[in-house]
Amino acid sequence: MTLGEEASRSLSGAWGLLRRAPGAPTAFNATLDGFWRSFFAAVLLLPLDLAYLAIVGPGEGTAQVASGTRWTVNFLVYVIGWTAWPLVAFYLTRAMDCGDRYLGYMVAYNWSQLLTGPFLIGLDVLGRVALPNEISVVLNLAGFAGVLFYEYLIARQMLAVTLGRAIVVVLTAFILVLVLRDTADFALKLAAPEAS
Repeated sequence: MTLGEEASRSLSGAWGLLRRAPGAPTAFNATLDGFWRSFFAAVLLLPLDLAYLAIVGPGEGTAQVASGTRWTVNFLVYVIGWTAWPLVAFYLTRAMDCGDRYLGYMVAYNWSQLLTGPFLIGLDVLGRVALPNEISVVLNLAGFAGVLFYEYLIARQMLAVTLGRAIVVVLTAFILVLVLRDTADFALKLAAPEAS
């Protein structure tokens, strides 16, 4: 199976997980090879992520940071984000006695980012350019809650864990995202001329 065919099949499986289709978990290549191939999703999403950063511009307190520094920090956080969660999930699934399903979970999670990433970016850009701030905030919160629920469905179906354990998986991933985002903001503020 070519990488393109695997990506197409995996996207179909990711959509099936959202609809809770019974056969969706079997759509993924839950092998070590499939695990590594699923990181192609990060390559596909990188241009969209960079375009999004260009649209939103620098964050609060980082406007004076050199453009090269800002792009470098954000790129490093992007790479770290795609590598840190697989490492954390590796140990977390073993602690939950579902390590034998780790590969299938990570493959599904990685490919699902091709659905959730554009969805969240699209909502945020729509809110910034076409909606009042109050409506944009509510829309983004609703969209983010929907993505968290989708990630819960992925954990339940791919790891075959209880509701509580699936929630722990989702919350751990969420906390990691917040830590990485705050770390990037902190690094950029340190790099700002005002901080020197």
